[in-house]
Amino acid sequence: MRLLIITQAVDLGDTNLGFFHEWILRFSHALEFVDVIAQRVGKHHLPANVGVFGVKQRESDNRIIKLWRMLKLLLHLVPSSDCVFVHMAPAYVIIAWPFTFFYRKPVVLWYVHKQVDWKLRIAEKMVRRIISASPESFRLKSNKLLLLGHGIDTALFTEPRTEPQGCILFTAGRISRSKNLNLLLEGVAMASLDLPTNWKFVVSGEPITADDRVYLRELLGIIAHHGIGEHVVFTGGLPHREMLGHYQLAVLFLHASTTGSIDKAVLEAMSTGLPVISSSEAFPTILPKEYVLTAGTAEDFCRAIKLHWNTGRDPRLRKIIEERFDLSRLVSRIIGSMKEL
Repeated sequence: MRLLIITQAVDLGDTNLGFFHEWILRFSHALEFVDVIAQRVGKHHLPANVGVFGVKQRESDNRIIKLWRMLKLLLHLVPSSDCVFVHMAPAYVIIAWPFTFFYRKPVVLWYVHKQVDWKLRIAEKMVRRIISASPESFRLKSNKLLLLGHGIDTALFTEPRTEPQGCILFTAGRISRSKNLNLLLEGVAMASLDLPTNWKFVVSGEPITADDRVYLRELLGIIAHHGIGEHVVFTGGLPHREMLGHYQLAVLFLHASTTGSIDKAVLEAMSTGLPVISSSEAFPTILPKEYVLTAGTAEDFCRAIKLHWNTGRDPRLRKIIEERFDLSRLVSRIIGSMKEL
């Protein structure tokens, strides 16, 4: 089988899409040939049966140049492909449609986001199948939808060899109001009197929109109000592989997202055996009940932090990921669904 993948970036150093490099690698292990069209190409290490083609080749490239280059790549690569897999970009489905329609190639869209816009509505009509992680991750009604869960690289996200020293609380994700970081900061500040004096709360992620940046300033105000500035660390966005060290050094992962989606960072933390405290509606059927907060107030997080910060690694969490969310299993199921088309 020859698979054509269309994605936004192939770059190990990308703080948002660096993980997708491993997806391509797993596809290449299972298929004869994989071609990849990416908007941007950076550092990568892929085998000989993978061809990577960049749309943006110079910083000065404008939209017309990039569109023309993508159309040429589609004309070159679609005819020889057996299936087209589009990752998180309904616009690429639309751009590729004249070629996939003319050459009668099935298109599969992977989409994990609550947003439903006109591009997604049009793309839904053009694809043969849509794959998502959960009902909350794809909110457009479609009989083409297949829910397969997330895929976590359990070979990368492993348990630490020794228990971490100190008291590092950790969270990861975009700096946005939907992540409820203000709630976590309040809960951490309340719990801090019962934590070791050298405690830290590490926040990995970055703001994207103007409102995100306003929200970050509000968070800094909360930190100043409680006088915990020397204990709270914002790392900014991190390359995917650098996240492992933070999961392994932490004693607890905190999660208060209100999006309703299954956040990949939570699953990565679980893969390392790191206890996760979550108030999200997405996790009561995934996490053991002692780690789930039904109300999710600052007081709830305070109590949970004091109760669990020194629990140590929980092997049940890694077992859940291995059995339900392993990346190799997900890729195998995606390929199986493609072969049915």
